[in-house]
Amino acid sequence: MVVVAIRTVIMYVTLIVAMRLMGKRQLGDLQPTELAVTLMISDIAVVPLQEQSAPLFSGIVPIALLAGLELLMSVIMMKAPKLARVISGNPIVIVSDGKPSWEAMRRLRMTVEDLIDGLRELGYFDIRDIETAIVETNGKLSVYLKRDKQPLTGSDMQLSLEDKPMPCVVMTDGELNQFGMALCGWDEARVNETLRKDRIDAKHVMLMTADASGEYTVIRKEE
Repeated sequence: MVVVAIRTVIMYVTLIVAMRLMGKRQLGDLQPTELAVTLMISDIAVVPLQEQSAPLFSGIVPIALLAGLELLMSVIMMKAPKLARVISGNPIVIVSDGKPSWEAMRRLRMTVEDLIDGLRELGYFDIRDIETAIVETNGKLSVYLKRDKQPLTGSDMQLSLEDKPMPCVVMTDGELNQFGMALCGWDEARVNETLRKDRIDAKHVMLMTADASGEYTVIRKEE
C-alpha cells in the first residue's frame, strides 16, 4: 500500500506540473490540440497506477513529452497564424440579422436545437434579438445583440458618469491576497490600518474588498 500511495502522489504531482505548464484554460475553452493532449495525458497517468509492475517512468516520460509538444505547438501556432487556422479552424458566423445560417450549421454539423440551446444558456431566448452570433474556434458562442435590444448605457442617456475603480479581493479568511492588493494599489500596512481603525481583527475577516479610490467592504465571519 505504501508503494501505491507513493506512486499515486508522484503521478499527481506530475499531472499538476504538466497542466500548469500547458496553461489555465478551462476544459470548455480548449483548442483541439490541447483537448487531445489532455485526454491522452489522463489515460497515460492511469497506467502506472493500475499496473504496479509497470515502471513509473512509463507514465512520467510520455506525460512530460506530451506537455513539451503542446508547449512547442503553441509557440509555433503563435508564430504561424496560418498553421493555427488550419489546426484550430476559424470563427464561423452562425446567426446574422436574427436568422440562422443553414450553410454554417451544416459545416458545423449543428442542429437548430443545438443553436437554440446554446443561445438560451447565454440568456437569449429570442433569436430575432440577435444581430450576429459567432461560433468561436473553441466551440463557444459569442453574441452581439441588435442595437434596440442592448442594455441602456450612460452614453445612451447622455449622462456624464465618472469611472468607478474595480473592487479587488484583498483578504479572504483572514489571509492577505497579494494579487488583489497589487491590482488595486493597496499594501499590507494599509489593510491592517483600515482594519485597526474599524476595530476588526484580521482573523475575524471572511472577505475584504477594496478599490483604488480607497473604498472598501469588510464581511466578518459568522460568530
